[in-house]
Amino acid sequence: MTFKAVLTHVADDPAAPARLRMAESVARRLGAELIGVGAQAPWPYANADGGGAAFEALVESAEKGIAASEQLFRERLAGSGIATSWRSEVGYPDLVLPRLACAADLVLGYRTSGDLDRSLQAAPDSLVMESGLPLLLMPAEETAFLGEAVLVAWKNTRETRRALSAALPLIKRARRVLVAAVCREPEVAAAEAELAEVARRLARHGVTAVTLAEAASGPTGERLRRLAETDRSDLIVAGAYGHSRLREWVLGGVTRTLIAEARPYVFLSH
Repeated sequence: MTFKAVLTHVADDPAAPARLRMAESVARRLGAELIGVGAQAPWPYANADGGGAAFEALVESAEKGIAASEQLFRERLAGSGIATSWRSEVGYPDLVLPRLACAADLVLGYRTSGDLDRSLQAAPDSLVMESGLPLLLMPAEETAFLGEAVLVAWKNTRETRRALSAALPLIKRARRVLVAAVCREPEVAAAEAELAEVARRLARHGVTAVTLAEAASGPTGERLRRLAETDRSDLIVAGAYGHSRLREWVLGGVTRTLIAEARPYVFLSH
C-alpha cells in the first residue's frame, strides 16, 4: 500500500498557515494528493443569558470562516506542483472529517495549544477513532516532514500490529528504524523474542531494524517520548487506545502522552 491521498482539516485560526506548510511537506514527501477540508460549526447556539442567537447569523459566520480557510489553502498551494482538492461542510470538524475520510488513505491531524475548540478544530483522538484510517499527527512546532528516523513503539496488541502494517510505506522509506518495547523487568525476555520476530518481518520488506526491550518504571508513554528524543526520531509509530479513551483520560496512557507531549510526527492507528 502507498499513501496516494492525504486529508487534512484547514482550521480558521492563527496556526493554520504553519500547519499547511507541514501538510505540504507531507504530501510532497509521499507524492500524494492533499485534500483540504473546511469545516466549522455554528457556535455558540445561545448567549450567556440563555437567549437564542440568530441561527442564520451563526451559520453565515461559519461559512465565512470556511471561505477564509479555502482561500488560505488555495493561495498557499498554488504553484506548489502538488495535486490538491477541496471539500467543505458546515459542521463539527470531528464529525465532518471522518465522513470525508472515504476519499483518502491517510488523515493528517494537528495538536492545539490551550483548550480545544471543537467547533473550529479537529480533535486527534476523534480522528484516529472515527475515521477508520491511520492518523499522522503533526508536531506543535512547525517542522518539515522527513520520516528518516522512525521509532516503532512496540506492544504486542491488535492496535500496534495494525499500526505497524499501516505504517510500512513510511518505515520502508526511513534510514533508521528502532523498534522499542518498554516493559517490566520480568517481561524483558518475552519482549525481546517478540521484537526479534518483528525485526524478521521488517527484514522481509527490506528494512533493517534495531530492537530494544527496556525495563523501566513509570509511565510508558513518557519513556517512549524520551527514547524518541534520545534517538532523534522524527517519526513515532504507535497503536492508539489499547484501552478505552475514558480509562486513558482517568489513568493516563501512551496515546494521550504521544498526542499531547511528543515532539516529532506521530503515526497512530486504532
